Amino acid sequence: MDITGYELEPLRDDGDFSLFRARQPGNPISVLALVAARSASRSIARLEHEYALAGMLDARWAAQPLALNCHQAPATLVLDDNGGEPLDRALGRPLELTHFLHLAINLAIAVGHVHRRGLIHKDIKPANVLVDGSGNVRLTGFGIASRLPNERQQPAPPEIIAGTFAYMAPEQTGRMNRSIDARSDLYSLGVTLYEMLTGSLPFTASDAMEWIHCHIARRPTPPSERVSGIPSPVEAIVLKLLAKAAEDRYQTASGVEADLRSCLTAWVAHHRIDPFPLGARDTSDRLRIPERLYGREAQIEALVAAFDRVVVHGATELVLISGYAGIGKSSVVNELHKVLVPPCGLFASGKFDQYKRDIPYVTLAQAFQSLVRNLLSKSDAEVEPWRRALLDALGPNGQLMVNLIPELALIIGEQPPVRRVSRYLSPQSCSQRLFKCGVRGHRDD
Repeated sequence: MDITGYELEPLRDDGDFSLFRARQPGNPISVLALVAARSASRSIARLEHEYALAGMLDARWAAQPLALNCHQAPATLVLDDNGGEPLDRALGRPLELTHFLHLAINLAIAVGHVHRRGLIHKDIKPANVLVDGSGNVRLTGFGIASRLPNERQQPAPPEIIAGTFAYMAPEQTGRMNRSIDARSDLYSLGVTLYEMLTGSLPFTASDAMEWIHCHIARRPTPPSERVSGIPSPVEAIVLKLLAKAAEDRYQTASGVEADLRSCLTAWVAHHRIDPFPLGARDTSDRLRIPERLYGREAQIEALVAAFDRVVVHGATELVLISGYAGIGKSSVVNELHKVLVPPCGLFASGKFDQYKRDIPYVTLAQAFQSLVRNLLSKSDAEVEPWRRALLDALGPNGQLMVNLIPELALIIGEQPPVRRVSRYLSPQSCSQRLFKCGVRGHRDD
């Protein structure tokens, strides 16, 4: 389907994608065109992924992909159109409560349909919500949706984490040591409802790491403190959706819908909403084992205390965690991700592999490779202090370390390796000197 010659009406632009309503001159029928703002392969992959989900999406609750054109620039995904407008166009001020409840119920219904199809949207936000004149809701923006019932987001640099930080669930940041599942969408739904109810987001931040810190550690201001007259049950529903731990949120979109319907019925009938127990009909059809760590409080406390001492005093500490394979050492160590966020700490890890015992220093190499790749995602100004520190620490042994960690050449400017690593390495001249510049690794298994 070629939309060349169509008249394009801009609907939204989030920097990565632009959404247009496209019409042929003289033809009342229109379609939606989702256009990649960049020609990067990641943007095209997202359009291809959304198009591949066409068979799982229903036009009643999602914008249906019709055609994909990646052969011409810019890449474009054509969607069916029911005349809806992006919800973010109506925000910036609190919505009237009856209107809010109608929209919130329809939005919860749409999210429930997504989950019943076995999808996790992972980018619920007002810009991806289309609302027609009757208040019916359809979702778009399925470019990063997952077909897995749960998945683990690794603690990647913020620059490459897919999603929208202002609406992102804590576990989706990769810093919570928890899996992403359908309840992650419910957190994003909670942020969206908060914005609809108050006209503003629950948090404000100036960069990605600050957004991550807000979602992980900060408590949202209760909506009633921003807008007067919000009934306490409505506020409680939104705050329950915004719980940091997935176990403390609603477990299903249908549970959210049921409580919102109770609020709407009471508000229409009596113009007031009396408190009632939340989640009475919030029953999941699958067993979810809580991902909290039990019986490891002392170990986690010792690990966090050591990190805090390093941050406060600038000293170097070594913490060793031992135990048989499979008893949860990695899970304990990964609890550090949360406390690393406020001081903007970096996390590097390597794993001992029984099949790579013949490769010298492979675990250290893995740890330092993850650290270097993290650094390479940053700006030149942020990398420059690391470049100076590494050159000072390594001295004449920079080439030796590049042979072990090829990515390091992009930072310190040495030549990439051309010979086997094992012929050059010396613990005294390489690993120990790199540790002196403040880079840390840990023994994982």
